[in-house]
Amino acid sequence: MSYPQFRKTLLSSFVAAVSVATLGSPAFAQNESDEQGMIEEIVVTGIRGSQKAAVDVKRNSAVIVDSIVAEDIGKLPDVTIADSLQRVTGVQIQRTAGEGSSLNVRGMPQVLTTLNGESFLSPWSITGVGANYSDIPASMISGVDVIKSQSASTTAGGISGVVDLKTRRALNMDEGWTATAAIEGSEGSITKDTNHDFNGFVGWNNGDMGFTFGAFSSLTNAANYQMYEDSRLGFVNSGGDPYDLNDDGNTTTDRYLVHGGYGVKAYVMEREREGFAASFQSNLSDALTFTGEVFYTKMDQYDRGVETQFNGSRDSNYDVLRPGTVTQKEAVVPGSGSTPDRVINSVQVAVVEAPDFQATTKSKQNHTDAINTNFELAFDSGDAFTGTIRYVHSEANKTFEEATFQQGTPVWYWVDADGDGQDDPVDPFLVTVDYTKEYPTFAYADDLSSADRLNLFQAFAIGQKDEATMDVLRGDGSYEFEFSGFKSVDFGLRLDRRDVETTKYDYLTPTGRYSTWADPNVPTDLWFEPLPGDYVWQRYPDWYDFKGNADIGLAPFDDLRSQLISYTDFGPFQGFETGVAALDPKSLDDVNGFMNSIYPGATKFADPAKAYSVVEETASAYLQGNFESDAGLFGIPYSGNLGVRVVQTEREVVNSTYAASAVPAEGTYYGGGADAALGKPPQGWQVMFKSLGTKTTEASFTDVLPAANISFFPADDVIVRFGYNKTMSRNDLVNVGEDETLWYQEYKVYTPDGDREDAEGKYKVVNSPGGGNDQGNPNVKPWRADNWNASTEWYFSEGGILGLGVFLIQVDTATETLQEARAYPDSDGVVRRTANVWTTQNVTGSDLKGFEIGYKQAFDFLPGLLSKTGMEFNYTFSDSDSGDEDLEGSSFPLQSNSKHQYNAILWFQGDKISSRIAYNWRSEIYQGRVGLNTNEAAISLGNWTEAAGYLDASINYDLVENVTLYLQGTNLTETNYRNYAQFEDQFHSLSVQERRVALGVRVRL
Repeated sequence: MSYPQFRKTLLSSFVAAVSVATLGSPAFAQNESDEQGMIEEIVVTGIRGSQKAAVDVKRNSAVIVDSIVAEDIGKLPDVTIADSLQRVTGVQIQRTAGEGSSLNVRGMPQVLTTLNGESFLSPWSITGVGANYSDIPASMISGVDVIKSQSASTTAGGISGVVDLKTRRALNMDEGWTATAAIEGSEGSITKDTNHDFNGFVGWNNGDMGFTFGAFSSLTNAANYQMYEDSRLGFVNSGGDPYDLNDDGNTTTDRYLVHGGYGVKAYVMEREREGFAASFQSNLSDALTFTGEVFYTKMDQYDRGVETQFNGSRDSNYDVLRPGTVTQKEAVVPGSGSTPDRVINSVQVAVVEAPDFQATTKSKQNHTDAINTNFELAFDSGDAFTGTIRYVHSEANKTFEEATFQQGTPVWYWVDADGDGQDDPVDPFLVTVDYTKEYPTFAYADDLSSADRLNLFQAFAIGQKDEATMDVLRGDGSYEFEFSGFKSVDFGLRLDRRDVETTKYDYLTPTGRYSTWADPNVPTDLWFEPLPGDYVWQRYPDWYDFKGNADIGLAPFDDLRSQLISYTDFGPFQGFETGVAALDPKSLDDVNGFMNSIYPGATKFADPAKAYSVVEETASAYLQGNFESDAGLFGIPYSGNLGVRVVQTEREVVNSTYAASAVPAEGTYYGGGADAALGKPPQGWQVMFKSLGTKTTEASFTDVLPAANISFFPADDVIVRFGYNKTMSRNDLVNVGEDETLWYQEYKVYTPDGDREDAEGKYKVVNSPGGGNDQGNPNVKPWRADNWNASTEWYFSEGGILGLGVFLIQVDTATETLQEARAYPDSDGVVRRTANVWTTQNVTGSDLKGFEIGYKQAFDFLPGLLSKTGMEFNYTFSDSDSGDEDLEGSSFPLQSNSKHQYNAILWFQGDKISSRIAYNWRSEIYQGRVGLNTNEAAISLGNWTEAAGYLDASINYDLVENVTLYLQGTNLTETNYRNYAQFEDQFHSLSVQERRVALGVRVRL
């Protein structure tokens, strides 16, 4: 069919063919398009050409879509695919150490990612739902489509949309040889390290057979300086504010949002990436085409640095604030039951009497690799029936490890400092932290650069291994016919199996002893003796002194002490310029070697509470009719599709069983400390439960997903679209598989039978759960929603568009993580208080609604050099309601959503010089709830990222034909992530994002 408004150029015809293949039609359409037209035969020239190609994809699609198209092979203008996608209308991204990593579409992260139209397995989202492209450089991808209104033939899995990554196929390219290569060096404004990136591509096509091969290798170092601390309620156990810090005369009901610690996390993230993409195609006959593809990525990421922390709690009261603190009254939480009214105050300047200080050296590392393969046989004899059979096999692995070395002088470490024969308490640190500055500042009088002030140390390590495989077998067909306006019918069957296994582990050390000092609570004949059997294992080894301990046979740790350095690299945060004693973070990279160098015999133990495997099998079938009419409705031509997809999901979750309780039975756990060996309740934080077997839970779900799309063509250059589809998305597997884990804290219980005594009387020390996670729910239902779309698009010039779209996503079933107050017995078996535990629940539906405006134009009607310029602008309004409320009754939006976002891009395309400047702005982002630690009733606080904008720019110069020199800068304004806890004056976190500048050369043969 050919309407007047579809007088396509040859380029737009070819783009349309590929668009139909990847957007609304089954996989066979891709091969049909390959034979009918070859998009790469038309050279897409520069920025102007890529903008026009993206507009043509949108114009010729059967559904609502926005796209980006590479200017040339290996030439998307950003570091990662996420960086490029932030330019697309309705796409919002999150950055990690300056690079785009994850995204959402129209405010929701439940987005399906596909590769060339079929499911894609990423090591960064093995257990998660949201797309994460940290290990995929933009040079590997030729274009991306963001599908917002899905058809029945689209693979199910995205609530708000589908992101389809596209690589090049051989038979779509010019006949003969094609080759490109690029090399660049880059540097950050803070790290100053010189980094490199290399990518190359070669392809060959003789018309009936061809192959492509592209590879990349890169090394980057990026600043990752942070401040982050969960909030506590200050003065809870004191019954109010004894200092009347805010001078309001209220000393009983004031509560302050204080931090658990006061310090800086000074990290540099090193990312080393490599990988390749290859394809082979052959026309086996006039009717059969074979396609084979492989896409491989590998990444080694190290996040190394030193943390400083002045302790923000004393005897669990969080009462470290002292006079001079600057506060502001924010809200009143009415009392209920035994909990009184609470007046919540934010803190702008904290004067802190910290009981101790810790310097922590860390190496956090992620090692990932993934291979995605595709084998496809397409049939097209030129008759009414066409079809494909396609098999996809993918494997992904991700290993995370974190080694921690912390040193300090804990508050409990009393020594005879004045030589009078009596042990003296450690002097507290008086610290002032000013949060009103762009970068919070620290002021204190102590010297932290010497190990004499930080004379004790402790090391521990954790890890996680995620493995996944995915197999997809699908068959698709299409049959052309004429019946009552319908021109063809598409149909298909798809079988999908995804296996995921997750194991989390701790390094336990065989270091447990009955005592490391003359403890009167331990029989004297057991002093300094190792604990027997399983009790010897420790998750968190006892603190050691650098000078050693002759009583337990520890020689001085002179070699370790000699490795200490005065660490001064704390980026823009002021207060630690004189240095902090720490290790070189790189010395922790070999986690097993590092742990065994300090604690011989350290061994990895899997935590059964955090180990699970999930198998999800889906069987789906779809039927879709495609219709069109020249006569149209009231004389307006139209075309569209109507269909349904049915998805049957079978889920099997396998968990370990273990004997979790406050006082577990002997032989069911490792560790537990001296108390456990002496027949007393174990130290909860030292317990590692043993796996006693497995349990299996099965669940199944059936989803019927109708879809309808129609496009009207009231004028040659105007399209009006309407779309509806019911969508579903799988769950984050943490919310499916994990069991309950608790963290513990000690506190005093004053009782006549106490075995210790202070000025207030006899007491005993008990362990109590302070909080925890119980997020696994094998029966949690998938996300489900109804997605409504309407848009009007005016194609007023070649490559120009002005579009307006409105959308409504009605979430029927959502998954939310909520805190639940649970009562647990203390280690002596008595229930005294509750702990807030994070749980997973299906919650009632919520709505996400909004509108989009998109504009693109080349200013070729202007005189002179201005005729070589152009512009892109888009704005998205996305309003949502998660159904959850904060402490003041205001509704929270959906997590990771910004209500407002816009992009503005100006470009210039000359004969030899081209340039682009792009600005991306997002309003404040809801990041979920603040993890508020309190033993009082839970308070709902939101974690919000402040509104921010990012400026990027690039310039290209053609030195000679086929040789281009380019310079590009990202985050030129050095914009940071700054978060607040519910109230704008309550600092929560800050992540420093540096400016990066890259210089490179690109060659095309």
